[in-house]
Amino acid sequence: MGVDRGREREGAMPRRMEQSRDALRARAVELARDLVTTEGLPGLTIRRIAAGLGCSVGTVYNLFVDLDDIVLHVAALVVDDLHAALFAPGLPEEPAAALTEIARRYIRFSAEQPRTWAMVFEHEPGHDRPTPAWHLDRIAGLLAAVRAAAAPAFPPGADSGQLAASIDVLWASVHGIAVLAGKGKLGFVTTANAEALADRLVATFLRGVRAEA
Repeated sequence: MGVDRGREREGAMPRRMEQSRDALRARAVELARDLVTTEGLPGLTIRRIAAGLGCSVGTVYNLFVDLDDIVLHVAALVVDDLHAALFAPGLPEEPAAALTEIARRYIRFSAEQPRTWAMVFEHEPGHDRPTPAWHLDRIAGLLAAVRAAAAPAFPPGADSGQLAASIDVLWASVHGIAVLAGKGKLGFVTTANAEALADRLVATFLRGVRAEA
């Protein structure tokens, strides 16, 4: 009995340590997101994260490879938040209207969270490590959800590969509107606001695809 309890204690300690490590990592990522939200990427440093956690810089480096690793984990949270925002309850049942609303929500998200949203697309890591599969899968899941929501608005019977390519082009165009609006440059190309421009983009794109079909 004593041996069994001893083994149980030995097994429990690493589990508790791992849980503590995971909790500390989660706190670090939340702190990093707060810093990017308020100050942008220039305000994010390992030293400031350590100060926020009340630990040493070395402890932070034991949790993450480097600052780029932390940025990647923040980006993962942003992608998750974006996914939730795009597909929150309240989408219209009519496919084209639903697609238009998703485009509007994307524009709103980029405007409401400009620094963290921009960070996902603009951060350039200072290393050549490949993007980990867990993050690529997260992005692929978001794009798959967009394609699935958009597909009913397109003419039936379209080749799946061409359909996916068309939706990707449309979504990249919505993203372009968000980028111009975020940089305050939309006025260089149009007098319309970003959401109105997204509405016209979706409507015009769908008309063109249906006419071609």
